[in-house]
Amino acid sequence: MSEVYNQASGQKPGLMRRLSRGAANKLRKKTSSKGEEEKSGPLTMRHRNNSVSMNDLGLKHDSRSDDDDDYSISTAIVSSADRAKDTLAGKPPNSAPPISSTSAGVVIPQALQRGTSLTRVTRKKIAKRTFKLDIQSAKVTWDPSKPSSRFFVDDVKEIRVGADARNYREEFSISGDMEELWFTIIYAEHEENGKLKALHLIAPDKESFTLWTSTLDKVLKYRTEFMSGLAVQGDKFVSEHWRNEFAAKSSPNKEEKLSFDRVERLCRRLHVNCSRRFLRQKFNVADVDKTGYLNFVQFQKFVFLLKERVEIVELWKQVVRDEEGGMTRDEFWLFLLDVQMVDVEADAIHIERVFRKFCRKSRRIERMTGLPSPVEPKDAESRMSMEAFSIFLRSQAFNPPLLTTIAEKDLERPLNEYFISSSHNTYLLGRQVVGESSIEAYIKVLQRGCRCVEVDCWDGDDGRPVVYHGRTFTTKVLFSDVIAAIGKYSFLVSPYPVIISLEVHCGLEQQNRMAEILRSTLGEHLVSEPLISHSMVLPSPKDLKHKILVKVKSSEVQDIGMALSDIEVIKDISLHRPARSSTIPQSPSGSGSSEGTSDSLDSDSHVSLPSGEVNVKKPKKKPKKIAPALGQLGVYTRGQKFSNFALPESKTYNHIFSFAERTAMKFSKDPDKKVALEKHNTRYLMRVYPSGYRVNSSNFDPNTFWRRGVQMVALNWQTYDLGLQMNEAMFASLHDHTGYVLKPRELRISRTTSDPLADAAAAKLRKDRKLVKFSIDVISAQQLPRPKDQKPDDSFDPFVEVEVFSADDKAKGASTVEGGIEAGDSKAASGLGAPTRRRTTVVRENGFSPIFSTNGGGKMSFSIQTKFESLIFVRFSLYNDGHSGDRSSMFGSYTAKLTSLQQGYRHLPLYDNQGEQFLFSTLFVKIKVDPIQPLDIIPERSTALGSFRTGVKSVLGFSK
Repeated sequence: MSEVYNQASGQKPGLMRRLSRGAANKLRKKTSSKGEEEKSGPLTMRHRNNSVSMNDLGLKHDSRSDDDDDYSISTAIVSSADRAKDTLAGKPPNSAPPISSTSAGVVIPQALQRGTSLTRVTRKKIAKRTFKLDIQSAKVTWDPSKPSSRFFVDDVKEIRVGADARNYREEFSISGDMEELWFTIIYAEHEENGKLKALHLIAPDKESFTLWTSTLDKVLKYRTEFMSGLAVQGDKFVSEHWRNEFAAKSSPNKEEKLSFDRVERLCRRLHVNCSRRFLRQKFNVADVDKTGYLNFVQFQKFVFLLKERVEIVELWKQVVRDEEGGMTRDEFWLFLLDVQMVDVEADAIHIERVFRKFCRKSRRIERMTGLPSPVEPKDAESRMSMEAFSIFLRSQAFNPPLLTTIAEKDLERPLNEYFISSSHNTYLLGRQVVGESSIEAYIKVLQRGCRCVEVDCWDGDDGRPVVYHGRTFTTKVLFSDVIAAIGKYSFLVSPYPVIISLEVHCGLEQQNRMAEILRSTLGEHLVSEPLISHSMVLPSPKDLKHKILVKVKSSEVQDIGMALSDIEVIKDISLHRPARSSTIPQSPSGSGSSEGTSDSLDSDSHVSLPSGEVNVKKPKKKPKKIAPALGQLGVYTRGQKFSNFALPESKTYNHIFSFAERTAMKFSKDPDKKVALEKHNTRYLMRVYPSGYRVNSSNFDPNTFWRRGVQMVALNWQTYDLGLQMNEAMFASLHDHTGYVLKPRELRISRTTSDPLADAAAAKLRKDRKLVKFSIDVISAQQLPRPKDQKPDDSFDPFVEVEVFSADDKAKGASTVEGGIEAGDSKAASGLGAPTRRRTTVVRENGFSPIFSTNGGGKMSFSIQTKFESLIFVRFSLYNDGHSGDRSSMFGSYTAKLTSLQQGYRHLPLYDNQGEQFLFSTLFVKIKVDPIQPLDIIPERSTALGSFRTGVKSVLGFSK
């Protein structure tokens, strides 16, 4: 039985599935459906449908003997002349037999298909097994009698070898002589909601080792590149599917052509979820000879007709004068300026290059399909065709849905002035009571931009500290392996600092061992002393680039020294007993977490599950003493037990409080305590984490605490619910996930200064509300996947629901909406506050190209009164009307921060319910945001932008 490997090295991967940065950060997958028609490949970035053959994606049998040492990829290189000749003859470019060494795709060695002997290592035993690569089902098997003894190729996350897999080998006490033959395959188990597993193998010789590792790596790379082409269905995609249709069904002398039935079956495999009537209509147009069959050129035309976007045709008519002649340079610039709200002056050279690029693409489309190009290449002025314009609109690179990442100058303020992407119970892959601990969980969140990870440390055997959720049924992982993983993966996505939040339950001896591990493993990345001596201000994220901070309480000796220093430095602090209103309420037992207060099930709680119930007992305990060697590592993030906001230790610049969810909520509801909480967070760090009673590892609404200025709102990243979706939206940007977002100005201005006028101005600024007005037109969707519980013959009737969340969504009259269709009870949607919700019309029997904007059914206008416009979030959710009333029928969504969304016409990516991005499904929308104005100011349209546009139009000599 394949098991989860709990103690891993976290070494930098050797042979790794190399996707784009966005795809590589997605490590989950969608559960495959059974009993469906054959499909052409993954729906999501890492999805594997068990009915798909490798042949569908260009993988070839190897007819060579076992003595052939050449196991490399064999990708065809076709000259322009050959491609043109094949196209004119009605044949696909590079039309070749499937077994030829010059065929496109990956050559699968016969030895792997027949099976080779490998040694499998588990906790229970070490045994030889015959491993086979099944080309039809795209999976590797080693025991046909056990369904669990297999993994699908597309589920492979990483292949680790050599030093990258050393910790795996050492844990099983395998000799170092085996290192060059050892490899570990990390993969997601698609039958168990993407549960991560590790397969540890030893090859009998170097040749077998290279054969397996190189072939799997090349298969992954090829399939990724090919399926990326599927997203835009380009020439390569069409050619490959045409060739695969005839590889085993036609003799070389027989004419290659497709009947409607074969075209329809192919479309079903490509997830074209629409009616037969729709397909027949496109087929008949492409069948210009009325023979009832399509040759290759006609099939190419059929694909382009299938992709034709009537909504883009209408847009084309609005922005182009000469529809047949094409889009001129001036028209393209004005479209970007007036509709897409792009600052064309800021990057004029880049925009000019983009226009030229898509003009060239127009001519390539004409050569490939026979569709007329808008202008001959010899003409003086190049123009863009409608087909190229459609590709531009869909391009995530040239017409992205999100704004660019923040400039580095915005990361130069003190650490306490930022929201920081944070994780709770980071070591868990599943539920916090009975889940599994693994370094893979740390790798996942760090690859997705998380900057604060939690490590719960307990005494382990043989003097080695371990990490797990104490006094629960979760498994354990070595502390040394966790720190190694953090050291390896911290800066792959973001160069900005990572915070290790330590929950220390170890004795002094193993605490000293923890300090040694931190210093030796992290080396120069570890912050072990202040960057600047005697500074009373936290450094900035920029100052701390490539640095790792440790959040830990100080030792008693250090506390005394710090207290004396604080009394000397902070002259104006009153030492009288704190007022009752700013004292945190104690839990019934009077106990708290190791960091401060807690009303949750934490590591010191006792859990018993005799009949599926959780009984929580909170024994009284003494605070754990911290070893000086470990405590001194809390340089800028010194954990502090909370007693009162007015005490001297609450005003040290480098302290941090940790509150459980319920405690923080109590503070937020009490007027006096709320003021004290917000005031504190303008200057000092705070972390809030989910209640331990969330045994299913669900998440709260992070906006609840962001609006109080909490920097580290820690969430359960193993659960992709709305809370985590909002967190991803908070830190999302076009290029990078820095993991840091500058807080709104209102949450960074302290109301305690020596200047009464400044205090009054700051207080007024904080209570001023603003009016945010914006419109969203949900126009259409592209190639939606069928919900996993739906049969092929069931009606697929999609609609889109739009939810708007703000930091003021509970205020009466704070938000209104016009347009769209009433979406019903808002609280049934997410459980977070009372969002403003509307939905589109339902499109019947069309999941391939549904248009929601007919008769204005997709246009909605929102008006939000809020203090914090940067804390407005919009979620787009896809539902099937066949399951109306069932909230679980949501099968796709996308969440974004309003201030991060680009305006104009954009294609939004879509994610499944496990957080995996669909490979080629998108939502086409138009977004317009009005200038934001304070409510006490009469809105007046600014003339600056209007003057700029008038000037541009005058220079271009164009008006419409």
